[in-house]
Amino acid sequence: MKILITGINGFAGTYLANHLSKIDNSSVIAGVDISTGNFFEKFEGNKNNTELFNIDLTDENDVDKLIRDFIPDQVYHLAAQASVSNSWKEPINTFKNNVFGGVNLLESIRKYNNKCRFLSVCTAEVYGISENPSMPIKEEDRIYPTNPYAISKAALDFFSITYYLGYKIPVFVSRSFNHIGPGQSIGFVCSDFAKQIAQIEKKLRKPEIFVGNLEACRDFLDVRDVVNAYYYIMNKGKPGEVYNICSGEKIKISDILKTLISFSKEKNVAVRVDSSKLRPVDNKIMYGDNSKIKEHTGWLPGYSINETLKDILNYWRNIV
Repeated sequence: MKILITGINGFAGTYLANHLSKIDNSSVIAGVDISTGNFFEKFEGNKNNTELFNIDLTDENDVDKLIRDFIPDQVYHLAAQASVSNSWKEPINTFKNNVFGGVNLLESIRKYNNKCRFLSVCTAEVYGISENPSMPIKEEDRIYPTNPYAISKAALDFFSITYYLGYKIPVFVSRSFNHIGPGQSIGFVCSDFAKQIAQIEKKLRKPEIFVGNLEACRDFLDVRDVVNAYYYIMNKGKPGEVYNICSGEKIKISDILKTLISFSKEKNVAVRVDSSKLRPVDNKIMYGDNSKIKEHTGWLPGYSINETLKDILNYWRNIV
């Protein structure tokens, strides 16, 4: 099995590479990222079967050569400009990276191996503001992206399904809700909170935490469950289908903060709103229905939210 992972040095990409190596250590993995510097420090699999490429996926010629030379059996396309806040600052760059990169891959797959299975890792952000926030979002619900990042990912959604319909490439689309876990960078809510708490514990900052919108409700899933879902979709999903990857439960951001503080000895912590952490447009409630992926593939989540939050906090305790 020859597997290509784009964004391999990213948060989910590294977890995916380790997960796939544990399942089949004989698989040949090619990893693509704009920066691959410290990947092998985090990789636990067979390094002899793994090769990295520093490639800009928006470069059509470089992508064409990569696919022509490697001829993958499976492509997990994770690479993206994934920050919603950054997408407001750099909408053109976000669209270029998130759409052109994916289409270049699909075009090269069409030319050299249209039997290659392609997972387009998308986002629940494409759903936008829910028409019925009291109900979990299903894959057939209409999409209405409300930020530049979501618009770019929705565009690749349509391109991906078009390549299935037009060229019969076995394409799958995943729509991940909020995935979290140890190793996630700051700029994401759980990691932001955990890092600040770890710093407070070590007296590296005043006992105050800066937050954004605490009233929003989100669906959080451990990254280790997420990459397992990618594997299940790729190997057991139905081509041309879209799959939500989520816990199916909504949690208020304020409850995430309370839970993390409850794991700390520092209970007397002031909470301050940082206006820079507020989005121009924010969905009040967003959580998903995961019944389709369970029914089609047999996937089930394995980590509780408390387990994940403890792991995130312990990660930052070891870092700061």
